[in-house]
Amino acid sequence: MLDFCEAHRIALVVIGPEAPLVDGLADSLRGVGVPVFGPGRAAAQLEGSKAFTKELCARHAIPTGAFERVASEAEGLAALARFGAPVVVKADGLAAGKGVTVAMTLPEAEEAVREIFSGRFGEAGAEAVIEEFLEGEEASFFAITDGHTVVPFGSAQDHKRVGDGDTGPNTGGMGAYSPAPVLTPLLEGEALERIVVPTVRAMAAEGMPYSGVLYAGLMLTKNGVQLIEYNCRFGDPECQVLMMRLESDLAELLLAAAENRLATLQPPRFSPDTALTVVMAAQGYPGTPKKGGAISGIDAAERAGAKVFHAGTAVAEGQLVANGGRVLNATARGASVTEAQARAYAAVDAIRFPEGFCRRDIGWREVAREAKE
Repeated sequence: MLDFCEAHRIALVVIGPEAPLVDGLADSLRGVGVPVFGPGRAAAQLEGSKAFTKELCARHAIPTGAFERVASEAEGLAALARFGAPVVVKADGLAAGKGVTVAMTLPEAEEAVREIFSGRFGEAGAEAVIEEFLEGEEASFFAITDGHTVVPFGSAQDHKRVGDGDTGPNTGGMGAYSPAPVLTPLLEGEALERIVVPTVRAMAAEGMPYSGVLYAGLMLTKNGVQLIEYNCRFGDPECQVLMMRLESDLAELLLAAAENRLATLQPPRFSPDTALTVVMAAQGYPGTPKKGGAISGIDAAERAGAKVFHAGTAVAEGQLVANGGRVLNATARGASVTEAQARAYAAVDAIRFPEGFCRRDIGWREVAREAKE
């Protein structure tokens, strides 16, 4: 990567996936003077280790659920006995959107602990975190920071469960919409002032300044906004809906963050429209997805006004095929969640992907609320 950047005189690198961030790619690039959007290895622990983030929150009184860090199956089972059910069990490290179980019963939680320490998740499962189950509605809040200035960057609501009605195992995300009306301006302000800004200050104070995007997964509880966890990137499928609404110059914003001059820019501008995206996944996801399924009809979907993002596709003998778990994101805008949803599903229905599937209820909570208005 360093050789490529030097040969092509790269003026800005934006690191998308979490693994190279946790691996320290940003540090290597900054070391040779290349501007980078994304945190260094130490700061990327906010995503790379669930326990790191929880312990940072504990030290700096950042609102989050109770937790216990465990290093063995026996410790995990003992912690579960103290927490009871429902409870959340997480592999500590990066598990590609997996390794998280929201267990409604103790046997389910115990099985999740055994799975983590069985080695299924590799190094990500060397430790685990047992977390308090937080009740409320979940939403995502984004901010861009250069380590000093913190700029809000919109909200979204993801749909993690694989099946309609939020059923089945957790995935990397089956769809999302932005903005999330449930995250009102008042609650957004609370998230910024009590969670995100204190996190940026804490990281700087502890010698790990954070630069890049902070994606805060939040739970809106009866006791206020609480942090579930952080991502150190825009996220998938949240990035798609944020970018469909962004009206400012993205490159200018990211370069300003990389060069520590965010304070000189105007805040980013977003369309008031809702953007909604539906993930089309390969059969078998989130287990072992079936690769090679033929895909067609994307042009027809985009002629209808949608944007189809490719997440896990390849071309084989001139034919577009599935090459991953989450394969496509059919994304559309509308004046409401209901309108954006209708347009996104019209795009889904224009795409022929017999060996794929999707949820048919992305945005369901907000659609139901809009129907009552």
